[in-house]
Amino acid sequence: MNTDQLRELLPVTRDLIYMNTGWAGPTTTQVLRRIAETLEQESAVGPASAKGVAIGREANNEARVAVASMLNAAEVDVTLTHSTREGVNVVLYGMDWKPGDELLICDLEHPALTSPANVLAQRMGVKVNSVAIPALSQQSEILNLVKSALNKRTKIVALSHIQYTCGLRMPIKEISSMAHEMGIPVLVDGAQSFGQIDVNVDDLGCDFYALSGQKWLMGPVGTGALYVHPERRNMIEPLFSTNALEASHDTTERRPLARFGLVSQSPGLAAGFSESIRIASEIGIGNIEQHAMSLADLLRERIAATVGCNILSPTLPESACGLVTVGLDGWPPEELVTTLQERFGIVGRTVQGPDGIRFSTHFFNTPSEVEKVRDTLEQLAIEKYKPA
Repeated sequence: MNTDQLRELLPVTRDLIYMNTGWAGPTTTQVLRRIAETLEQESAVGPASAKGVAIGREANNEARVAVASMLNAAEVDVTLTHSTREGVNVVLYGMDWKPGDELLICDLEHPALTSPANVLAQRMGVKVNSVAIPALSQQSEILNLVKSALNKRTKIVALSHIQYTCGLRMPIKEISSMAHEMGIPVLVDGAQSFGQIDVNVDDLGCDFYALSGQKWLMGPVGTGALYVHPERRNMIEPLFSTNALEASHDTTERRPLARFGLVSQSPGLAAGFSESIRIASEIGIGNIEQHAMSLADLLRERIAATVGCNILSPTLPESACGLVTVGLDGWPPEELVTTLQERFGIVGRTVQGPDGIRFSTHFFNTPSEVEKVRDTLEQLAIEKYKPA
């Protein structure tokens, strides 16, 4: 499948320049059709009939196998969730925290990590060690900053694979190796990486990897998954049960990670999740990453040559990705993102730290769209912001 063929499956591309996949990707007509067909099948036989239950079980199994394949993980080590945030919470709230234990994060993190960290600090007396990492850091600098923050009180390292504010890629493989030398597990927020770049949990060496389906995979909202290294299964307690209770049950037909499930999955959404992975696999993650990166490079190149525009994202290949954050002199980000959408049909989003507007370049985006964004930013820089 090429870019033009994918655009045919995305009605949003007819009216908008959609560059906000990092928040939520547009859904293809194929994914919508798969969701509807599955729900219709379930309705025809009754969701709680034997056939209805089988439809739900089959949809969940298909999605779990698809995720595991994309992660290069065993199917048994993956459980479905409803979001990246849910997977993060399963891990962090399932740990045996003691007052004074440290949770290592960084100051670029999404609320999916910072919120539970703050709750743990208030409820459990956990010390949250938030490392200050500049958005334009080089990989060696990141490693040195993380290394200097590790100590014997560090209970777990929890970091995003790609930082949502600026697109900074974190050296997760090296961080995992460094943390493991001190016996410290690593949790990765993969919201901005899964579906955009190749993710191989075996190569990364992390212990937990949480991800979602609605961003770069362009799957339905309310889908996601959590990878748990088999040696870490008993490190966390289920939120709605205990490992001891689960061990006392007959689990011959129950998957080991099923204990971490919070609520039931929608068969329709699970089927849509599988379809989104199928489409991404048909395109090829390598092709998606290459296309997204080439467009992001083009945008960075054009922005760098535009008076009044400032690049707030990494530019080095090892640190950059398809997320590009831009600042426009004199324009508050909130006003800029509104103006771009209402006047020009360009969809981005605001971020803070660095403060700017973030564009996501995906496989369905085109060089002409990048040029339109650049031309529009130049026009607005000349116009200058005029408060109402």
